[in-house]
Amino acid sequence: MDRDSRNLRNEKATIVRIALLHTADVHVATFDQIFADLGIDVVLDHHVHPDLLDRARRGGLDSVRSEVQTTLMALACADAVLCTCSTLGPLVDEVGLSFPHILRIDRPLMEKASGDGNRILVAICLESTRDATLALLTACAAKTGRKIDAALVVCTDAWAFFEAGDMDAYAQSIAATIKAEVAEHPNIDGIVLAQASMRVAETALEDMGIPVRSAPVIAAQRCIAVARKAG
Repeated sequence: MDRDSRNLRNEKATIVRIALLHTADVHVATFDQIFADLGIDVVLDHHVHPDLLDRARRGGLDSVRSEVQTTLMALACADAVLCTCSTLGPLVDEVGLSFPHILRIDRPLMEKASGDGNRILVAICLESTRDATLALLTACAAKTGRKIDAALVVCTDAWAFFEAGDMDAYAQSIAATIKAEVAEHPNIDGIVLAQASMRVAETALEDMGIPVRSAPVIAAQRCIAVARKAG
């Protein structure tokens, strides 16, 4: 158990309400389990809108900006709100300027990853999240005075397995692509699994000998801290 998890367990139990905006049903069970494992009294309010990601991929963020913002603001009565889709991250940041308890899932991840070293391998499965992911990592590193040399790998073949619900094959495909990339470019300080669903590949990458980070647990811990502060 890491230090953040121990601290959360040791704090006085407080029931908080966290709303989550997802673009895939699979994230509901994932986050139910994550919060249960953290041992926190929390009420989770899940909202699944797969069409938002589909439309953002086809038409860009402008095509869903109004709907995403309206949806997030409607959830703002919760103690914390988490959007688990990294593609929508820039839109979450826009809403977060007025509602700081509304969070994008990958910001805590990038804050941690930017401390792993200067050469970070960023893995994504969807091109739609490329620009937002790299911009966030660069911005988080800049806040600590670090300049990141990010190497991007797109796990192109993996997404079809995710859409088919074959999470084992999804994980293995991601891991194989990352290992092939590291074999060609071995001077990597850390690996970022940039999309929430990619967390399933962590176990297959445990033998890499460098930090491998994904967003869901780190984001859940941040949500709890934000929710308790708001309360």
